[in-house]
Amino acid sequence: MLLVFWLVGVCLAMYKIWFPSLEIIKIIYPENILTARPILSTIVVFCIFFLALPFMVIPLLIPQKLEDFTASFIKGAEKIK
Repeated sequence: MLLVFWLVGVCLAMYKIWFPSLEIIKIIYPENILTARPILSTIVVFCIFFLALPFMVIPLLIPQKLEDFTASFIKGAEKIK
């Protein structure tokens, strides 16, 4: 039962954070490795979100924190070559 809730939380984080961020990264940084290999980057982000889900509860529940987290996530993706 706990595993189901955990997986649903990770899927919610992917839906609310990763996929919108990936679309913005595609527009801003089209040569980024995250956009060049979207399937691999999605798997890696899923694993990271799976491990860090307890720390992501606040951005998932508070819209302002979600915007801040997403903006920071996109800025961090800029540095990945």
